[in-house]
Amino acid sequence: MNGHPDKFQPVALFGKLSGVFLFTLAGLTWAEPTPATLSGVATIQLKNIDTPQNLGGMDLVLAPVSVIPEIRRLRMETWRTEGLAIQRKPDGEEQPVGIKIDFADGYKNLDLKALSQAAANAATARTRTATNGTFTFSNVPAGRHALYAQYKSRYAVAYWLLEIDLKSGPSNSIALSQTNAAEIFNRFIKKSTPSP
Repeated sequence: MNGHPDKFQPVALFGKLSGVFLFTLAGLTWAEPTPATLSGVATIQLKNIDTPQNLGGMDLVLAPVSVIPEIRRLRMETWRTEGLAIQRKPDGEEQPVGIKIDFADGYKNLDLKALSQAAANAATARTRTATNGTFTFSNVPAGRHALYAQYKSRYAVAYWLLEIDLKSGPSNSIALSQTNAAEIFNRFIKKSTPSP
C-alpha cells in the first residue's frame, strides 16, 4: 500500500532539519576566531621635565605568557654587585646577609639586550611606536599574551613586562607609563645654576 504523495512525513522532515542544524553548527564551531587588535600609547614622566614625554621609536613585542618567567629569571641573573653585605655578630664573627646591589644607577644594573633578545626569540608579533608614542598590533590571536617593551635614553631606562588578555575585535587598548613599568631608572640631570 502506497501513501499519498502529498501527505506530511514528520520523520523525514525532522531528519532533514536536524541535518541542516548540525552542518550549520559545525560551520560555526570550525570558523576562524576573529583576530584582535591592540592599540595604545607609551609615555614616561622624566624627573626634570614637567610633562610626560612620548616614547617614539620604541620596540614592542607580543609573545606567549611563558616568556614572563624567563625574562624575570634573566633579570635576576644580570644584577651586577659591588660585593656581599656583611653583618657583624656581637661576638665579632662576620656573616654575609645578602647581595649588596647598587640601586643608585640602574643603567649599569639593567641588561636590556638580554631581556629584549629573550622577548624577540619568543615573539608572535612586533611593532614600533610612532613619534607621538602610539602603537598598534593588528590581526593577533585573541587570548593571553605577554607584552614586552623597553626604553633607553640619556635620562631614563625602563622596561615593561605585562600579561594582557586580548578580546576579539579592535577594542583592546593599553597605556604604558612609569606606573605600570616593570622597572624604571630615572636619572635627574642637574641644571647648572648661574654664578653671581
